[in-house]
Amino acid sequence: MQGGGGTRALRMDDFEDPVAKTARERFGIAGLHPYQRLVAANVLDASAPGAERLRQMVILPTGFGKSLCFQLPALLLPGTTLVVYPLLALMSDQRRRLDSIGIGSALLRGGMSAHEVRAEEARVERGEARIIIANPEVLRGSRALAFLKEAGLSHIAVDEAHCVSEWGESFRPAYLELGRIVEELAPPALSAFTATASPSVLESVTRILFRGEGYILVEGYPDRPNIHYAVTRTLCRERRLLALVRELPKPLVVFCSSREGAQMASRLLLERLGRSELRFYHAGLRRDEKEEVERWFMPSKDGILCSTCAFGLGVDKKDIRSVIHFQPPPSVEAYLQEAGRAGRDGLPASAVLISSPADADRLERETEGQRRERYRALLDYAESDRGCRREALLDLLGAPREGRTPCSGCDRCDGSPNALAEGEAELRLFASANARRFSRDEALDLLKGRTPSRLSGQRCAYWGALADWDAKDASRCLDEAIRRGVIGIGRAWPWKGLIGPARRLYGSSGPGAGAGVLGAAREAVPRIAARGRRRR
Repeated sequence: MQGGGGTRALRMDDFEDPVAKTARERFGIAGLHPYQRLVAANVLDASAPGAERLRQMVILPTGFGKSLCFQLPALLLPGTTLVVYPLLALMSDQRRRLDSIGIGSALLRGGMSAHEVRAEEARVERGEARIIIANPEVLRGSRALAFLKEAGLSHIAVDEAHCVSEWGESFRPAYLELGRIVEELAPPALSAFTATASPSVLESVTRILFRGEGYILVEGYPDRPNIHYAVTRTLCRERRLLALVRELPKPLVVFCSSREGAQMASRLLLERLGRSELRFYHAGLRRDEKEEVERWFMPSKDGILCSTCAFGLGVDKKDIRSVIHFQPPPSVEAYLQEAGRAGRDGLPASAVLISSPADADRLERETEGQRRERYRALLDYAESDRGCRREALLDLLGAPREGRTPCSGCDRCDGSPNALAEGEAELRLFASANARRFSRDEALDLLKGRTPSRLSGQRCAYWGALADWDAKDASRCLDEAIRRGVIGIGRAWPWKGLIGPARRLYGSSGPGAGAGVLGAAREAVPRIAARGRRRR
């Protein structure tokens, strides 16, 4: 190479390939992760003349920058990129992010006026938008399909592709049509992105989205070493939630299984804790309401957000320190997706699943075979009293055992799991020591440390065992224990209405089984046992 001072050898540093240059200049990223390079390269190669159509499934842990895998090549492809998102909140969030770094996009969703739709289409036609953002429902419309056919698509990216399985076979039928829509649009490249996917989810995506055709699998290791996983068992979900919210670092997200659950949880926390840094979020909110919550939570350092899965799918708040699941989600994949909202900055974070005997009710109501089995797998994970949580989650995802590192944090490996549900030990011991002496209401008073006048000042073993519980929580705990057979209540004379030990404690397995359970209960509450004996 000739220069003013002579010659020198040609070096690789003298060149910068288009992918790295675009990453640096448009996204401010000095270097790409190898997985990002691989995915982007696959998409770009598919646009070459004579190349075969690309189908790829990309499984990368939360925080690995999946969005960059389709946003970056979108700036280098000859045609436009269509990105399919599951939620309006996620679509709006990605539109804002692209606008903030000067990358034009068009957004197509339901509820837009004809004028709004035409304005978005015009952005694409003028070359101002290289990325089109849409949800599955809008793609079913004939106008959207006709426009996309004319837009010259180079790549279709389906983000959060586990929703094809999670929702397509339940309440989002538009997901079941995505394969047909993609086939009709016939782009050179189709990519499905998700953070977690078990073999059953892979099968669904292959069948529905890839139409049974072969695909390339790009898979990063799904473990998140900075997240501490734990399961906490309870007979009163509300009490446990309050305790966890008090203990765990903020910002914090409480995931709930329904809109009503998210609102109820936020009301409970507001009433009991009196916190002002508290909101709820779900898909039923108006657009302006969602945006208001997002503007509040994104910069918050101690906020608490009670939400359905509508929050978090790709919304990049990096500093969430804790995630609590108030109820179990429908599958292991959904659990890891939502738990993965914590610690996206790589710093220590916690994910806690609240488990209750009531969780089995949903299993009984679920009639669809695949959904039932996936939910059962999550319940088995929550109820298991053996083995590492992290190993169990990786096994359920079908992750290879080779190359796994030792557990970096879970309640099993650090010796802190609760074998009995919160409240269970106290109620078992009370029922056993005071068998067939007290009614349900009398038992509640005594457990709360109150002596009803009708009992003439009488005290008993384990009197006051739930003295520090809120009265509503103690009542819920007692009723749940009766309902689930943790303790018994007489159904016929002469013991009708009287509390006693569960029948199964002294059933066909013999007294040893009961003694084992009661022994575990006594170990769990030794101080209460001693106090009860002194006051008997």
